[in-house]
Amino acid sequence: MNTAAPQRGFQTLFKNRNFLLLWLAQLISMTILNASNFAIIILIEEITGSTTLIGLAIIAFSIPAVIIGAPAGVFVDHRNKRRVLFYSNILRAIATFGFVISLLINRNELITVFLLTFLISSIGQFFTPAEGASIPLLVDEEELTSALSLFNITFMLSQAIGFIVLAPLILSLLPTFTIGTITIFPAEVLYALIAVLYLVSALLISLIPSKAFIERKRERDEQAGTNAIGALQNVWNEVREGWSFIRHNSQLFLAVVQLSFAGVLLLVIGELATPLVTRLFNLPASLMAIVFAPAGVGLVVGSIIMPRILQRISKERAIFIGSLVLAGTIVLLPLSYLLGHYMDKQGLNSKLIYLGAVPFFMFIAGIAIDFINIPAQTAIQESTPEWIKGRVLALQLMLYNAFSIPILLFIGGIADTFGIDKVIYLLSVTILVFGFWGRFYEHRHRGQSPKSDLLEEKARLSEPERVKS
Repeated sequence: MNTAAPQRGFQTLFKNRNFLLLWLAQLISMTILNASNFAIIILIEEITGSTTLIGLAIIAFSIPAVIIGAPAGVFVDHRNKRRVLFYSNILRAIATFGFVISLLINRNELITVFLLTFLISSIGQFFTPAEGASIPLLVDEEELTSALSLFNITFMLSQAIGFIVLAPLILSLLPTFTIGTITIFPAEVLYALIAVLYLVSALLISLIPSKAFIERKRERDEQAGTNAIGALQNVWNEVREGWSFIRHNSQLFLAVVQLSFAGVLLLVIGELATPLVTRLFNLPASLMAIVFAPAGVGLVVGSIIMPRILQRISKERAIFIGSLVLAGTIVLLPLSYLLGHYMDKQGLNSKLIYLGAVPFFMFIAGIAIDFINIPAQTAIQESTPEWIKGRVLALQLMLYNAFSIPILLFIGGIADTFGIDKVIYLLSVTILVFGFWGRFYEHRHRGQSPKSDLLEEKARLSEPERVKS
């Protein structure tokens, strides 16, 4: 049983002005990020009709996390989080305005489109760990799980607003018009709006007082913070330091792996959504939202209830339960097809299964993913001190993206080769094995304290502060 202090609700968080400003900045930034992702795919499809080039666009947006994600985390650890958040939004706004200008000059010039996509994503690698590291600075310790749940809800809502509302509405409803000799397409209007909203996000960050981001610094961190150039020169050593910290802290290592696994799962489910509906269930693609939208609803509901659940059970048990439930609901999808196929033979309407039972299974799957995602996020925040939080969060993102890129590229081919149902069975077994592995790893390392020289060194450095206090 978890003996932590009772978690405060969302109402308390919304009364925290500084947290509210950070949350609004995240909501805007993530929404326009998802709208931009949708727009680049549609733009490449309109210009070329090439799935390969769409894949290259996805790579251009994903690979910066693998290449510079960890160094970005080092930079964040040595800089004021407020400045990183502010300037990353300003730079993304400038780059997005450049995107608009590039499209106005020659919208068929894809090299520039790919380069600017890579640049905007690269800047975002600094924003994400700075944002994650800022949350514990703006809320009390007992509010942390609720704050992470709220940010997780926002992440899901931003996907829905960006992918389903903002980008599709602008791209489909706005007309193409001409000003002088310049033809302006809806995509250009969308990217101009995205640039403006990045500036709004930067404004929200600027309204948070600098003192709210003051960390409990140690002597070595203060020296490093005043010598950022020297820190960047030793970036590889600091990345290794971050990885060593993760690897020698068994609870943190497990949480990083579990959070990355949950993220990859979301990508796999998203990748398989269309072929599952069209190939396996033989439904039109227009019904995909009806089948899979409940998963998004489940993610939101799970984010709301998780703070209360984590008051009653441990994070480790919640993750294990989530893994078991998710594996069970995933395997029910191809089994639903078999039942629907049997109903068709009996002259019954199989859509009762595909549009009734399957959406319910996806709703439960969404909640189950939160049972993995939010406890893992909370464990990472609780197990990571402020002096290295940026590196840890960036390394987690790097690990997640390193695995997600090949999955995004090859999952369709794997499904084509072995069949969509076989892939889903394999996915269910993988989730089940992963859940039991996490349970085994947690039991094996229970009660073990981190033994790395890194932690001992930091403990010595913090000793004078404890004496002073």
